[in-house]
Amino acid sequence: MTLPQIEILILLLVALVLFASGRLRHDLVALLVLLVAVILGLVPFDQTFAGFGHPAVITVAAALVVSRAIAATGILDNVASRLAARAKHPFLLIVLLGLPAALASSVMNNVAALALMMPVAIAVSRSAQASPSLTLMPLSFISMLGGLITLIGTPPNVIIATVRADRLGEAFHLFDFAPVGIAVSIAGIAFIALIGWRLVPQRVAARNGGGHEGVQEYLLEARVGDESPLAGKPLRETTTKLDEHDATLLGLKRGDVTIPSAAQWTPVRAGDTLLIEAAPDDVGEMVKALDLSLFQPDNEVIEDARAGDLKLIEAVVRPYGLIEGLTPAEVRLRQRYLVNLLGVAREGVRRFRGLKNWRFSPGDVLLLQGEGDRIDDAVGRLGLLPLATRDLTIGPRPGAFVTIGIVFLALLALAFGLAPAAICLAAAAVVLMVSGRIRLREAYDAVDGSVLVLLAAMMPVGDAFDKTGTTKLIADLLVGLSGDLSPLWILALVLVVTMLVSDIVNNAATALLMAPLGIDIAQRLQVSPDAFLMAVAIGASCAFLTPIGHQNNLLVMGPGGYRFSDYWRMGLPLEIVVFGVAMLLLPVFWPL
Repeated sequence: MTLPQIEILILLLVALVLFASGRLRHDLVALLVLLVAVILGLVPFDQTFAGFGHPAVITVAAALVVSRAIAATGILDNVASRLAARAKHPFLLIVLLGLPAALASSVMNNVAALALMMPVAIAVSRSAQASPSLTLMPLSFISMLGGLITLIGTPPNVIIATVRADRLGEAFHLFDFAPVGIAVSIAGIAFIALIGWRLVPQRVAARNGGGHEGVQEYLLEARVGDESPLAGKPLRETTTKLDEHDATLLGLKRGDVTIPSAAQWTPVRAGDTLLIEAAPDDVGEMVKALDLSLFQPDNEVIEDARAGDLKLIEAVVRPYGLIEGLTPAEVRLRQRYLVNLLGVAREGVRRFRGLKNWRFSPGDVLLLQGEGDRIDDAVGRLGLLPLATRDLTIGPRPGAFVTIGIVFLALLALAFGLAPAAICLAAAAVVLMVSGRIRLREAYDAVDGSVLVLLAAMMPVGDAFDKTGTTKLIADLLVGLSGDLSPLWILALVLVVTMLVSDIVNNAATALLMAPLGIDIAQRLQVSPDAFLMAVAIGASCAFLTPIGHQNNLLVMGPGGYRFSDYWRMGLPLEIVVFGVAMLLLPVFWPL
């Protein structure tokens, strides 16, 4: 091994550890790796930021804008809502919600498709008196499966097509992924709808009737009033009183001192702050009956959580969102956005020291209060995902078919090879903005900078991985160790390894690293590399074992009440199903 090969291997191993640990954002890890590679001389100075102008990055950015425009038509959520409105059994719920989600994911970003369908899934689950836990994880997995169908369905497909163009002279076309992708998606949806949902824990209770769209219990702060029946009572009796209102006492704050609820004989005083866990539907009645006042993180009392023209809304913190890692005081929700933070929910949290020092994490569910237009604007500006369904109109929104027509023409041009994907999708995005189908601000908001930075930063590193001869070295080693094994077994190994890596590393980074390696392995075996590239495409989009492998899994974690260990229960057998179907069909459609 040469020194550059040793350096790039060590650098990539460190990167994998940092990606898996989650201590640093994925885009920041990618930038750090890029700069170290430049310092080591693995990436030339003039190629350091070449990735930002790469066609794959432009394609992904344009696809995100197009995805937002499609979502704004309202067609998908209208269709899904009407199809699933009368469904009661989980099988029907998952099929009727999953099929539109998979179809949408084939032509728009996976995260955008899930964000569009989540409010519908929660509302329909509530109507069917079913736990949202039964539909949200299946919906997340199905939207990832739908991305396997076309070139633009998910960033890994774009990356793999680009790698093929760079290494073999021609990119994959729009529907080259479809033969295997459709079969894998159908098999995955069938498994999830028939068996998979039974393996998902129901940690969030089913709700029905009027009230809020709540899916979770929240951590709240409430001040004890002078006339409260709790004043003078020990924590033991306070706990009992709160239990009568379906609320749980977690502790008590008196000045800077936090007293745990286990100190049962500590008396409650007027002015004390109770740390409570309660569902949003129960808050109003509890506050009035016990003479409590809800608190803002800055200790400003909210006199009535449901007063006047104010409304409540639940929203999820997106991965790499604007408020991730910040406290309510740092965000200044009330001063900047004119909304109140009433509570937060995060599965697995058992210690709560108040809202003031709470740091927002991806998947947190926030209970917000504010005036109608202002709270909707705040949710959008903060990059949160609202869990309340939008008002559904009869039929598509005005101009919806113009949007669909523009996107259809772009896909038609791409399918017939009239122009590369970056040109077709960028042209569609520009026409959508010029025609007013999507506002410029919405287009910029739709572009996920973290994904683009990760792609642009990792591309020169991926080139260094290849140009130093490291991919060829690893390919020679793997083929040498395989002995007389059939290329089909090595193809299976590539698929399994890609699946495992994607469960702990961003799927785009996984594709960037595994695609060149797949080509080198195929060339060493003297077989067609296309089957190996398709195996990498499938494996990179099958991050079903953990919540950290894909943004979708983090988005549903809070609303579904899932824990880290819940994902593999359905994810592992689903990956086995995907593996089996893929290995049956890859040699058929992409002969070795």
